[in-house]
Amino acid sequence: MQSGQQLFFTPDDYFNGLLADIDNAKDQILLEVYIFELDIIGDQVLLALERAAARGVKLQLLIDGVGSYRDANVIATRLDRANCELRVFHPLPWDFSLYRRALRAGGWYSNILYLFASVNHRNHRKLCIIDGRAAWLGSYNISDDHFNRQSTSADDHWHDTALRITGPLVNSLSVNFAEVWQRKTGGVGRRSLYFMSSREISRRRQRKLQLTQVLRLARRRIWITNAYFNPTHRLLRILKQKAQAGISVKLIVPARSDSVFFPLLARSFYADLLQAGIRVYEYDKRLLHSKTMVIDDQGLVGSTNLNYRSLFHDRELDLLLDDDELVSQLQQRFDSDIENSTEITIRNPLKRRWLARPMGWLAHFMRYWL
Repeated sequence: MQSGQQLFFTPDDYFNGLLADIDNAKDQILLEVYIFELDIIGDQVLLALERAAARGVKLQLLIDGVGSYRDANVIATRLDRANCELRVFHPLPWDFSLYRRALRAGGWYSNILYLFASVNHRNHRKLCIIDGRAAWLGSYNISDDHFNRQSTSADDHWHDTALRITGPLVNSLSVNFAEVWQRKTGGVGRRSLYFMSSREISRRRQRKLQLTQVLRLARRRIWITNAYFNPTHRLLRILKQKAQAGISVKLIVPARSDSVFFPLLARSFYADLLQAGIRVYEYDKRLLHSKTMVIDDQGLVGSTNLNYRSLFHDRELDLLLDDDELVSQLQQRFDSDIENSTEITIRNPLKRRWLARPMGWLAHFMRYWL
């Protein structure tokens, strides 16, 4: 596997690389993921983890109680046999079998109260660290969904973005994983949106920045590709202010989605965005699931959606990139995606315009939970 920093845009490349790293692991694998399903790719990953455990590699796996609900007990049983550590982030209150694997220890009665209070807070992060030397992050869950195997076209996979990094930054990611594993990043009502810079000098300052602070620093461009667009008032205000100040603000959102609701929600914001000078594009070549940005001369890759769930409720992980080559790749992909998108203009309204107003009302009513 190539060293340094490397972007991945297809599920074949991503999972082949990830499986190769797992099969070459010597000491430790730290893995957290929102969705872990025992479909074709999920079983391949779990078998690779079992093989690693048989070689004496220490495994810590953190899955989400909602995202991985369907197969959590089977995964737990298999990893118990391999003497691996599995924890479940906020199991559903009625899933008693997973209580002993919850990050929060306690009696069943206290767990019920706690989990009912925290059921809306999920761990949406995707991170795998191999031997403290390589780390994988981005938008890929462990699921066949990303391959879109139902399609008759072999090239019809989801639009995702992931990153593999090596070097000193991996140690910081390992520390952050330990903080989540040991629940040192806060309790109910507090979340961990973790931004990191690939430059050692600025990392200490940038790792604690919120997304709004990162965007406020933009001076030339903010180019956004995001799967689930339902922005907070503050985020929307910043994007509009930047566009009105003459900064290039472009937004690519999906024309179709695995969540039927979200394209309609995004469309409810179009008029406001366009009037502020923000250019909006709907991407329809494949199902868009990426969460990336190009902000001036930096790129961003991670798990954060631009909606209330990611920005208020869920734990997320994103990396700010300063490497010129990687930022250039993100820029080139953004330009290519625009070519496969329909630009939305005031004079070019989409079909179902009549839905915009009621969906806008519904979005504002429900936006805190979406």
